[in-house]
Amino acid sequence: MWFRLAFSFALFIWSLAVLLPGNRAAIRRGLDLRGGTSITLEISADALAKTSEGRAEQLKKLEEIMRRRIDAFGVSEPIIRRRGSAQLEIQLPGTHAGTDGTLIDTIKKPAKLEFRLLHEHAFKDIISIMPPVGYEWIDQTPNDGVSGSAKPVPVLVRDKAELLGNAVKSAHAVINSSGGYEVSLQLTADGARLFERITRDNLGKPLGIILDGKLYSAPVIRSVIGDGRAAISGNFTAQEARNLANVLNNPLDFELLINEVSEIGPTLAKEMQAKAVKAAYIGCGLVAAIMVGVYAFGGLMAVLSVALNVLTILGVLATIDATMTLPGIAALVLTAGMSVDANIIIFARMREELRSGKSTAEAVAVGFKRAFRTILDANLTTLFAAIVMAICGTGPVRGFGIIFAIGVVSTLFCILVFCRGLMEFGVKILKIQHIFFPAPRWNFEINFMKWRNVAFLFSGLLLLGGLGAMVTRGKNLYAIDFAGGEEMTIAHTGKFALGDIYAAAGEVGIQEVIPAFQKSGAKEKELKVQIPTGTGALLLAKLQESLPQCEFQLQRQTSVGSTISAALRWNALISVSFALLVIFAYMAVRFRACFGISAVVAIVHDIWVSVGIYALFGYQFNASTLAAVLMIIGYSINDTIIIFDRIREEGGCANGGLMNTINRAINRTISRTLLTSLTTLVVAIALFVWGAGAAKDFALLFLIGILIGTFSSIFIASALLLVMDRRCTPANSAKLS
Repeated sequence: MWFRLAFSFALFIWSLAVLLPGNRAAIRRGLDLRGGTSITLEISADALAKTSEGRAEQLKKLEEIMRRRIDAFGVSEPIIRRRGSAQLEIQLPGTHAGTDGTLIDTIKKPAKLEFRLLHEHAFKDIISIMPPVGYEWIDQTPNDGVSGSAKPVPVLVRDKAELLGNAVKSAHAVINSSGGYEVSLQLTADGARLFERITRDNLGKPLGIILDGKLYSAPVIRSVIGDGRAAISGNFTAQEARNLANVLNNPLDFELLINEVSEIGPTLAKEMQAKAVKAAYIGCGLVAAIMVGVYAFGGLMAVLSVALNVLTILGVLATIDATMTLPGIAALVLTAGMSVDANIIIFARMREELRSGKSTAEAVAVGFKRAFRTILDANLTTLFAAIVMAICGTGPVRGFGIIFAIGVVSTLFCILVFCRGLMEFGVKILKIQHIFFPAPRWNFEINFMKWRNVAFLFSGLLLLGGLGAMVTRGKNLYAIDFAGGEEMTIAHTGKFALGDIYAAAGEVGIQEVIPAFQKSGAKEKELKVQIPTGTGALLLAKLQESLPQCEFQLQRQTSVGSTISAALRWNALISVSFALLVIFAYMAVRFRACFGISAVVAIVHDIWVSVGIYALFGYQFNASTLAAVLMIIGYSINDTIIIFDRIREEGGCANGGLMNTINRAINRTISRTLLTSLTTLVVAIALFVWGAGAAKDFALLFLIGILIGTFSSIFIASALLLVMDRRCTPANSAKLS
């Protein structure tokens, strides 16, 4: 007990120290919460003329390369989208990023790598003469170790490359034998064979490694190199070597032009952020009131445990310099909800032990022990899924996965260490005997499985209705984040709030509008508004009518691509699919394969039905709804495992067959299932009622997901288990125990 409390107190002090105002480790806010820097890159006409690919293909390729480069640079959750026919806009969280010349250079660098042989008089002072046929002058980089000069000096090299950068499979920054940094290259299979021939035919000659027209190093070939390895040296710092490796792993065929670098405001207006924070406070306050009202001292300890959990997560995020965006907030809310759920499971077990005649101290110890396996299964399953999203995902999926994974580990600690320590302290030291308010003993005897066919029919109708709504709405189903739109730059005078833009858009029937203030250099702030294609003139006219004192005037208008590109959507689908596969594998090992199949099918069912109902209500899909879908996955599996674990505990097919076992398990967990749903539902309702904008959209979809997830955990997942395992008999009941 004392060790648990001491360790928890140390964690509390550490979290506070990290999060104190003015601390350098303060959590960064993402573009939607804080704003950041916008960099507009342009493909030059000369570059386009040198390639057979069209502009659309070049922009698509450029978008993919930029995303990989920026991800490797460590910038969390950037927005990358096409503007017009030859431009790419990159929005980076935090205003400091735009002033970082290193970052901008890394983003635009083409990384054209060549291996060329040097002339035998490459370093002699013969610069005044014309280069021999087949050779040209190339500047060396300063302090590159080739000639020892601190200034660029021309070096005579072949005008034809022996090997090009497309032969490089991967590049990594490494520490060389002298303690400095260099870039290690691993060639492709074809590149390795060609490199072996080059080194065999040119023993004793220097081979220049040229990047973007500059000589970085020129090692003398001492032996035949057949392992496909090479290195670029040049007195690099650690960051320079990493940046160089990054661009070599994601090379461009041409250098990009920096068209504009400017500061942008948050995509969520401050008044909307304030409403979301207010809604969160209300929701959390209601949950705390419910927990204390139902569980008395135990509920208060649970609230303290959840508070430490959230504080710990924020401390870890600040330490790793994470960026908090709306999907990250979703993961934080889900983590807090799962923490409350776990406490409810433990308290329900404690009440069972108290009713059986055990003392309060015994009930606390046995309650934690008996609930441990259920909590561990639920949290490990979601942890594996979160890790998959963090590793395989990009953008909002990766951000959600990182924060959710941290949250799951923190939840396990706060429940099994901190909350238990508090409960034991209250019982053993403070001598509190009545840890819960008196509660009626519910003895439900409902035959849930009797209604399984009705439930299947109901779910089928919901699935078909949702699919019909999505098909019928077509492209109108997707918001700017997915479908792209148009962007207007509007000059103005006078003051107004971004809320006025939302109000004007709503009056003319524009479902989605993303306004932001943008500042470039010493210029006054301009208003940039993103709206669905074809609605710009309508919104501008309404603004001029409703706010004539601001004198809105259109400066320029251009099309913008989706912020959630096709590649990002595909990556999200792959990540979620792999996460479901991991969930199935874990449950197949811990339970049986039929449990894993039932759980995964139930999760897919919950996503499909929730998204379908959301579409029926006339809402559009945007980045916030993607975060809500990820939350539904976490909530659905957590709720299902509670029932599945009780089915296993009840003995599988023994004591009356599998149907009776499932009914008995659901009846014994129904009170905690409904209570956990209620506590999560309260937060979602608060966000929907008092929130605004993206937070409101997110809350609605998650609210639907909670209701559908609760329904499917009882009727769909359990009924699927029964359907798939009808041949189960008492003789093989040990499989489920």
